[in-house]
Amino acid sequence: MRCSASSSESNRASRRPLVEGAASPHRQTILASIAALVLATLAIILPAVPPTAHAQGGDLDALLASFRGMSGLSARFTEEKRVALLAVPLRSEGEIHFVAPGTLMRRVTAPTPSSALIDGGRLTMLANGRRQEIDLASNAVVGGFVSSFADVLAGDRVALERTYHIALRARGEGWELTLRPRGAPLDRFLTQMVLAGEGREVKTMRMVEVSGDETITTFHDVRLDRHFSDAERRRIFRLD
Repeated sequence: MRCSASSSESNRASRRPLVEGAASPHRQTILASIAALVLATLAIILPAVPPTAHAQGGDLDALLASFRGMSGLSARFTEEKRVALLAVPLRSEGEIHFVAPGTLMRRVTAPTPSSALIDGGRLTMLANGRRQEIDLASNAVVGGFVSSFADVLAGDRVALERTYHIALRARGEGWELTLRPRGAPLDRFLTQMVLAGEGREVKTMRMVEVSGDETITTFHDVRLDRHFSDAERRRIFRLD
């Protein structure tokens, strides 16, 4: 009987969501992957508004209207993650792709290749030969990040402000946009995200986790209103 009970418990554990309960290195890796994927894409499309809107005190409605109906985007990034327990920041580089209405790919190309794809209500990640999947509807934290992305694309200011405190202000010749979670479940992981740039160009994204760890992402080669051919979709939006 003890063997049977142990086997039953093991089976139940294997069916548990990949992200739940207390913080763990594995859980934080998954959360960081989904946060980087969704928030970095938001960082690119949120500033796609004429600089006059920012100069007039931060017109959030104009900002939201500026990317409704966006077909897609591509960008490259370099990233530096500052972890309290490490003396040297972790550096990586890669690319992000988005195609409407909600397919996202984040591919790290160096130093260690990995991929994360959101499509069809699921997050699928591939790293070190290991494939992992999360059903977004069953996970509040991961689903919360994706829901906020959908609210932005829909131009739904009311829904977005239910999730985040939003501050958009001029900063010298450019602008700064700050998003802070209003409550659970996002505030269990994210303290704030700060975007900085000039005109339609986002320069950096700074993501601060509750743990105190920071991730600073710099964007380049950004292509807005991207249209992908069928061949490009098959090549880009796949895990390999």
